[in-house]
Amino acid sequence: MESIKGRQDKKMKLIRSQAGFTITELMVVIVISGVLMAVAATGFSAFFSKFADLNQTIELQRDAFNCMQTIKNGIPIGSGSNLIFSGIATADSVKFLGAGNNTSSNIMLYPPTTNIAHVSDYVRIFHDGRYVRATYKNGTIQPPAPLYLFPKPTRNNKIYVTGLRFTKTNAGEASTKVITVELDARALIRKGQYKTISYKTKMAIAMK
Repeated sequence: MESIKGRQDKKMKLIRSQAGFTITELMVVIVISGVLMAVAATGFSAFFSKFADLNQTIELQRDAFNCMQTIKNGIPIGSGSNLIFSGIATADSVKFLGAGNNTSSNIMLYPPTTNIAHVSDYVRIFHDGRYVRATYKNGTIQPPAPLYLFPKPTRNNKIYVTGLRFTKTNAGEASTKVITVELDARALIRKGQYKTISYKTKMAIAMK
């Protein structure tokens, strides 16, 4: 039969084999886990930083393009069955405001009129130093303040319009038929770094 001492030795070996991690092993695991978490955090930080940059760039391009489309196709005025769009493509004539007769960052567009109540209608589009803005008169309707076309006037907005130019393309003719529109803007990606865009296109006015 197995002696008492032999049974005790087996019991001690079993206890030792079932013992948990040592302090050294735990410290090694903690250090390795910390390193892996630091590497993962750096990777996630870089990913979200790149994602934010990409999102800001997409917003800049999308909103600038939409602004150009609004300038061309028109600002929505009214609602329902009375909704109209007034812009370069629907204008009968144009006036360049400011020093230049054929180029400006501030223009007045006059729609065709067949109704005496609308003979003084207009749409004015201009650059105020940071934003592209617009105002209008349609009969007795006028906005209380100029509209923001681009960018959106939000608290965290990081987009700036750096240039807006309207140029008479057919400069040799008496009336303006085609306008070259140039829009320059930039978005702050991070401190000291900007993403810039430049759009340039020709837009024909409707004329009579």
